[in-house]
Amino acid sequence: MSAVITNERGIALVITLLVVALLTITVIEFTYSVQIDQHMARNALSGLQASLLARSGINIGEAFLLHDTPDPNPANDVDAFTEEWCLDPSPDGHACRIDETSGEVLLPPNMRLKVEIIDEGGKLNINAVALRNKGECDSWNNFAEGDPKRAPLEMRRSILEALLTDKGVPPEVADDIFTYWGSVLCPGSFGSTGPAFPGAGPTPPPGSQGSRSGTLPPTTALPAPFASLDDAAVIPPLTPSVIRKLRPVLTALPTALPYGQPKVNINTAPIEVLNAILSSFGSDAVSGIVTQRSQAPMTGQDLNKIVNAARQSGGQSVQTSTTIGSMLTVTSQYFLVRASGVVNPNPVTGRGGIGRSATMLVRRIRRQPSQVGGASAVPWTLTQLDWQKEGGGVLFQAQGDQEPGMADQAAPGSGG
Repeated sequence: MSAVITNERGIALVITLLVVALLTITVIEFTYSVQIDQHMARNALSGLQASLLARSGINIGEAFLLHDTPDPNPANDVDAFTEEWCLDPSPDGHACRIDETSGEVLLPPNMRLKVEIIDEGGKLNINAVALRNKGECDSWNNFAEGDPKRAPLEMRRSILEALLTDKGVPPEVADDIFTYWGSVLCPGSFGSTGPAFPGAGPTPPPGSQGSRSGTLPPTTALPAPFASLDDAAVIPPLTPSVIRKLRPVLTALPTALPYGQPKVNINTAPIEVLNAILSSFGSDAVSGIVTQRSQAPMTGQDLNKIVNAARQSGGQSVQTSTTIGSMLTVTSQYFLVRASGVVNPNPVTGRGGIGRSATMLVRRIRRQPSQVGGASAVPWTLTQLDWQKEGGGVLFQAQGDQEPGMADQAAPGSGG
């Protein structure tokens, strides 16, 4: 029988080592948790600072829009990227840029800010180019293609088709847009067959003019007009990816008087929009506008001369030139201000950090002389219409200026 070991010397050392090990693990875990909490707190603070920085960028953009001296005669007003409110037009001619390099923005070393002012009045308005009221809907449905009473609508559809084709979107989508407005404005005028989708109105008979069977969207999904271009996604072919593709040339603005903007500003319109509207006038008309506006903003008289000259040289009818002339203007009321703020980027590369972005749609109208109290008073009234927030420093992305709604990619300011 083996002897029982009764010597317990050293057990205290073992217990001490176990306690020290447990305390060490506890302290390390506590230290790690504290570090994580500190890191999260710093990120939250940086995110809040970036959000406030982006909001400040919106205010800066609005201030620049108000820094515009109107002509004493309202009939001579123009809006162009060559005016004093636009410090740095973008290379594509679609926006004005403001950042710390312009000398107009002073920021701490750990912050970056970019602001864009996009003239929505230079884009084609989806609420104005399609059917706008029941009278136009009746004309679209009750008159054959080629009828003079339907000719202006046919022209607007051809302009929309040309713009869609230029952006790589099937031109048949224009028919879907007209069909949608027809279902909203004139429900029941397309026949009595069953609805194509739950909640949809009557489906047009197969082969009916201006419609494609099976694609009629719900008539109760959204009241007309569209409040934003994203709302047009209720029309099936206008998927989010298609809308992102069309956003640089297509917009959704109010058309109701007195502040409706159904016209396109030729001083700020992208070349694709001008080509679509003036395609029947030939390329010389577009090149003449682009050349002239690069030197000085075009006035209403300049616009009239171009339309009249194009009609005379191109053999355009009075009705055609009148319709197209009624779609163009030289001023704008609606602007999209976008801003991206980044906090704590890498001081060497300028990348990384916590970024936030914001977008504000504003309407700028000229005050009446009786509303301007003195020579130093701001002659404009600015109304905020729509506000959106985004994660990441969208305007700092490597692929350039991304439109609202696009997924952030690995780029500066996309953290957080």
